[in-house]
Amino acid sequence: MIDILNLAYFMIFAPLVCAAILLVLKFIPKKTPDYVYFILSTGFSLFPFAVAVLLFEYVLTYRHYVLEDNYPICVIQNIPFYFGIYTDSLSVLFTLLSTALVLVANIFSYKYLKINRQGFARFYIYLNFLAFFLSGFFMSSNLIQSAAFMSALTLFGYLFANFYFSKPRAQTDSKKVFMLDTTGDFILFGASAAFAFFSTLTPEAASIPTLGYNNINTLGLYSFASLNPFMYTFICTLFIIGALIKSSQFPFCSKSSLCSQAPNPAYSLLLSPVMLGAGIFLLYRLYPLLNLSQGVFEILKTAGIIGAIASACIALRENEIKQLCSWMAVSQFGIALCALGFKMYDVSVFYLLCAGFSTVLISYVLDSVSCSTGSQENIKFLGGLRKKLPFAAACFILGAISLCGLLFSGFNAKSMFLNNLVYQGSFAYPLFLLVFIFLTALYIFRIYFKVFEGSYRGSWEVQKTSRLMNFATATLCFPVIFFGFIFAKGIDGFLSFEHKAALLPDFFLNMAAFIAGIAGYYLAYNIYCKKRLRSLRYRPARRLAAEHFYMDYFIEFIFETIPVHLSKILLFIEKYILTAFYLAGALILRIISYFKEKSETHSLTGQFFALIIWIFAASCILVIIYFKTGVEG
Repeated sequence: MIDILNLAYFMIFAPLVCAAILLVLKFIPKKTPDYVYFILSTGFSLFPFAVAVLLFEYVLTYRHYVLEDNYPICVIQNIPFYFGIYTDSLSVLFTLLSTALVLVANIFSYKYLKINRQGFARFYIYLNFLAFFLSGFFMSSNLIQSAAFMSALTLFGYLFANFYFSKPRAQTDSKKVFMLDTTGDFILFGASAAFAFFSTLTPEAASIPTLGYNNINTLGLYSFASLNPFMYTFICTLFIIGALIKSSQFPFCSKSSLCSQAPNPAYSLLLSPVMLGAGIFLLYRLYPLLNLSQGVFEILKTAGIIGAIASACIALRENEIKQLCSWMAVSQFGIALCALGFKMYDVSVFYLLCAGFSTVLISYVLDSVSCSTGSQENIKFLGGLRKKLPFAAACFILGAISLCGLLFSGFNAKSMFLNNLVYQGSFAYPLFLLVFIFLTALYIFRIYFKVFEGSYRGSWEVQKTSRLMNFATATLCFPVIFFGFIFAKGIDGFLSFEHKAALLPDFFLNMAAFIAGIAGYYLAYNIYCKKRLRSLRYRPARRLAAEHFYMDYFIEFIFETIPVHLSKILLFIEKYILTAFYLAGALILRIISYFKEKSETHSLTGQFFALIIWIFAASCILVIIYFKTGVEG
């Protein structure tokens, strides 16, 4: 009988072995055919997916039974560090999702790379390295190991963003996203180091693996006892800021759009819950730690709902396919973050996965559309593709209906969150969620009517989508339909931290959410399909609304003014705040190294220190002038 822990190790390291084989094939003198890379990569991705299915069956059979294995690596300042794996319901669920999405990306990418003819072997090498670090991140047994694997994910996110390195925009944007992600990694490492130090001050913590997730609650209590509440909350806030940066949540919403120069299949993977949701997953792991500090959950609520609604409004103004997918993913994951802010651990995981499946399905459908129309990325030059690409249109409708919560998994996720909000006595946030559902339906059906209805406006003759692309897209339809029904009633017992949801969903709340989604669809139909702004049946009622209640101005304010101003606000944040993050890392390192050198040579006098302060003040003024005059790129 094969040990389940050995299978977990094989699952993690199989993509690394595949990447090594592909590297050898790439550098041998004889040219290797493209299909060899595809077959090897797909075959090696099948094995981790099969092992993830076995682990998932094991967790279903023995619920709340955790397997952990740790190997000591080194000891720093009497603090031992370990490499290990940790199999519980959360890690196995996300590992199953990550291996499935990597398998889909392998299958989908073959035809795309054959058409583009750029970096075929390099793409599959990157993809297998990314699969290795994803599995290692989700199966990590301690916080330090998770932070290390997340840093590696930052590197491969940069490599995919700069995949077409000959493009100047790809070089510029990939550097920005790399510096921002690296800043998030530094913040997470700093918070982890502080937590490691304070949690090991007590003698009882010596026998516990450093920052192990199996003992994170106990270590949190030790750290909480060693600190005052303000410092403990500060450390938790650092974790949240790092997670917000990694998951591209408010006020860092534009981070994911900087990766838009990546190849389409890789970009869809970067927007999936396993990549863009990595920061939120880390907060799931740290939930017992965060639960000791009440103030941090208010940050999660506020950042989640603001980012969700703002991103949905910006999606109403966007026309580029990749940018649309980016804002769509950011807005959906913002709701999952908001659910975590209400301490709905299970609801947040459930929503993240349900919305993630729908987001990835829509993203891959739009990728296939772009591939069939000569790499057309602007929806203004598409249209009329429902008859030319009927399978893509059907899959898009399926994902759109689920995403806006009308049917399938999206309905279960939004119903669970809405019912639990009212069950907790919240009043404002259910209204925000209804507005969000309305905006989601509006922008997702705007995309549908512009891409699949009307007449075709492009100059490229539409080609049929390949069977491999259709097969990869079809596999994503099954979780979009069935995942919500399977886990809607069993999510409480499956996850480790139970949250008692309302047992009986409220019919009127579900009807309100359904009406909000239908209203968004109805408005999108009349604006983008029928080309009429108002479609009230009775002319006197329409005239009354326009003349006495200023409905024309209200509609213009909702769909013109608000998205424009939100776009300006986020662009301001990207230009000034995020650019400061890009420069802050290098500047801080230079200052620290300079002061260290001066302190070692004993030349750090009072007058010299005052001179340094004046130089620093002058530098700050120059930086402000630099920002005010504009930042290129």
